[in-house]
Amino acid sequence: MDINAIKRKMLVKYPFFGSVVANVAYKENKDIPTAGTDGETIYYNPDYLESLSIEEQTFVFAHEVCHIAFNHILRSEGKDPKLWNIATDGVINQFLKRDGLKMAKGGVDISEAINYDAEQLYDKLLKEKKQSQQQKDGQDNSQSGQGNQQQSQSQQQSGGGSGEDSQEEEKKQDVGHDTHSMWEQAVKKHKEQQEKSDKKESLLDKLLGKDNKENSELEKKQKELENMGEKDAFKKNLEDKKKQLEELKEAISKQASQAGTSTNRDIRTVNDIGTAKPIVDWRYVLREAIKYDVDWSYKNATLEDGVVVANLEEQPMPETEIVLDTSGSINEILLKNFLRECKNILKHTKLKVGCFDTEFYGFHEIRTEEDIEKMRFEGGGGTNFNVAVGAFSRRVENKIIFTDGEASMPNMPLDAIWIVFGGERINPKGGRVIHITPEQLDRLYSYEVESETKGKSR
Repeated sequence: MDINAIKRKMLVKYPFFGSVVANVAYKENKDIPTAGTDGETIYYNPDYLESLSIEEQTFVFAHEVCHIAFNHILRSEGKDPKLWNIATDGVINQFLKRDGLKMAKGGVDISEAINYDAEQLYDKLLKEKKQSQQQKDGQDNSQSGQGNQQQSQSQQQSGGGSGEDSQEEEKKQDVGHDTHSMWEQAVKKHKEQQEKSDKKESLLDKLLGKDNKENSELEKKQKELENMGEKDAFKKNLEDKKKQLEELKEAISKQASQAGTSTNRDIRTVNDIGTAKPIVDWRYVLREAIKYDVDWSYKNATLEDGVVVANLEEQPMPETEIVLDTSGSINEILLKNFLRECKNILKHTKLKVGCFDTEFYGFHEIRTEEDIEKMRFEGGGGTNFNVAVGAFSRRVENKIIFTDGEASMPNMPLDAIWIVFGGERINPKGGRVIHITPEQLDRLYSYEVESETKGKSR
């Protein structure tokens, strides 16, 4: 399990909580069953985390970050511990789910909590508990006899009553997928530190109204988030994330406006191409795609002891040619994603890849992912799709064009697959167009932010 990778993922998904994500410590602790926090450190049992998917792991850590960011621990003082645990877990879990994270098994799942801040949901739960207790007390008072009294006592001891034993049991009981067992001790520790800090203040400072206690960045963020409430804070995070993505998308439109009608023949260097999950299911898109270049065949089969025996023969793999738009409108982010998809296509077919702007610069035979890493990328000028269409071999099974669509469509028809990144809607003569959706683009740009963050942290 890569904690740093999960932190980078959280930084991309939750920029508004970035200072908390970056500054909190993360430590293994096999003494706890799942995960938890004392307000300063996030503790996790590695065996538990290893049993979860990456999305579930991110959910667990983001959940703990929220407890710290919203100061849920110190705000628990004077509250019913179990109800406060349910309220805080219920609210943040719904917002994390709304953001696309998969909730870990056992988490508090209250769908209506999306409409509340933690304090609001707590007040609602507390009111419901008091009403339930009043109804129960009324039923107990209407009963008579020793047997009924014993039954009432039994209900109280099992958690239905309001006795001291029941209250003590509630304090010890964890709610949801994580443990809140450290919260009581964290509140006690904070009180002790506060008292020591208060004693250090001089009488003169008090008389002058000075405050020698400097708020840390975390405390300032906690105060800001506490004042905002969970609903508005998550709303602000969505706005910050959208702004971040728009800034990345803007790079494409700026590059697009620079495209001309000439070729620059620039040699472009693309480092750290990396890999990514396919954004298209190439198994169904590619014609006659097969995974192996050998298969059992009954051609030239032999008869042995009355049984027809097939021969293991080589079967031709489908061939695919790809032309990449490397014109001035294609920035490094897009080109990298073109190449990551080339790596995914390579798993299903023989492959040749070439670049074009207003000229076609020839095909490169691709046998391994390393061949893609070592490719020579030329371009940087305008875009001419007639050049792209004319580059393909006549008999190749699969023809693919990667582009942002920023140019006039070609005159000649072609049975090709057009993969269009960006908002440009194209209508070529023949073939099939696959537009990469805004949601898919957001994931691509988020990947770039994550990679950039990773690079800076090294």
